[in-house]
Amino acid sequence: MKDENVKPISFCSEVAQISTDFEKCNTNLKKEYLIKNIEKIHAIMSSIDGYCGTFGTGYPFYALERDKGTNLVGNIPVIREQIRYNNELAANEKMSEKNLWYCASCLSTCGSTMPDLKQICKPCPKMDDELKPRKLLNRLPDIDMWVICKDEYVEAAKRRLPLVFEHYDMHTSDVDPLKTIDDIAEITKDLQNGVMPEKLLPLDVHIIEYSKMKSLIEEVPIVIEQYSKSDGQIAPYLPISPHSLRKTWQHDDTAYNFVYDYLHSLTPIDWEEELNEELNNSRKIVSNLLNYEQFLDMLLVVAPDSQKRRMETKQLQKRYKERIREWKK
Repeated sequence: MKDENVKPISFCSEVAQISTDFEKCNTNLKKEYLIKNIEKIHAIMSSIDGYCGTFGTGYPFYALERDKGTNLVGNIPVIREQIRYNNELAANEKMSEKNLWYCASCLSTCGSTMPDLKQICKPCPKMDDELKPRKLLNRLPDIDMWVICKDEYVEAAKRRLPLVFEHYDMHTSDVDPLKTIDDIAEITKDLQNGVMPEKLLPLDVHIIEYSKMKSLIEEVPIVIEQYSKSDGQIAPYLPISPHSLRKTWQHDDTAYNFVYDYLHSLTPIDWEEELNEELNNSRKIVSNLLNYEQFLDMLLVVAPDSQKRRMETKQLQKRYKERIREWKK
């Protein structure tokens, strides 16, 4: 009996094309749509008890800046590295000996009971590693945002936030990967047609304790100074394992390097006054330690390989230079 849930292996190329189409749709409407997503997540996060601020990292924050008020402004360039990355997925599909993408059947029948897309998928021998669900979803856009919460309120925040996100039909990509892919295809089509999408992008949200955030901000100048004095021999590294929402809250198996996010894209929104002052002081100290070329070199030291290639985009280099210049003020 035929399994109607199985998809042809060409489904992987279709996902890559959705991502490429989204990337190429470089319009003001798309920027407005991304900001709409950010504002919605911020509004929900700011409603929790113990809230001290939010911040964004990654896409699209590395291309945006805050104006004198609270608005996000700037232009979001087409990132050729993203398109190359998508084409790599399509190439992996062509090299595969598989004819069917069996993951679709597995997700349809077992997806609701999977704890996440790593524990079961990673060791599974039925699909090439580069064509497994997490690899497909990694090509698709999401919004990476963090809420800073007073330490004693973190557990309450972990209970409340998923309920509020659910109320507004906002989810992480792990909850239903096939629906996530369909939704982003619909979102991309709307943007191409000049229509503001009703659906929102997948969530990639985290909670970090106030005390931890304050400590990290204070430590960044120390590790960067060590880097400058070592002539680049000691890579600046501050590991961080926040509470990250997948299907449930978890600590990811690989720690983030906070220094990378701090340098590259950390964009604060509505921070508590004392913490905001700590960040401004930290940035001012850091900005006086190195010149721009040294900062760019350091960013490339701490960046993942894919992000290093992204930084070949001239507009992102320009935005990074502006970011460092702003820290000196």
